[in-house]
Amino acid sequence: MQLRFRNRYGSKVWVAIMFYSPDGCRDYGQWGTRGWWAIDPGGEAFVLNTNNRYAAYYAEAANGAVWTGAYGPMYVYQNAFDSCINIGSTAARRVGTRLIDMNGYSTYYVNLVA
Repeated sequence: MQLRFRNRYGSKVWVAIMFYSPDGCRDYGQWGTRGWWAIDPGGEAFVLNTNNRYAAYYAEAANGAVWTGAYGPMYVYQNAFDSCINIGSTAARRVGTRLIDMNGYSTYYVNLVA
């Protein structure tokens, strides 16, 4: 399954994801984390190819809007990152994420809107 994001918001948006990764993050919570994809208004980004049903995301816009939720927390960094859920540092912020259920889709689109 492919996970893609569409920016249907009026400002540039940056996206970070959390995804099941039992091999890569075996000793660190079994969930991988990655960010950031910068998506201009009207743009789209491919972020993950997976066989797993669930993923989660956090996003923030240039104007200060955020897409957060009750899942996680996830550690995000100021610059691009590729890590695991239980690896944090003083350079990271803790954020909540929104759950994505991709069951039955070959390509799943998350539309970021107000």
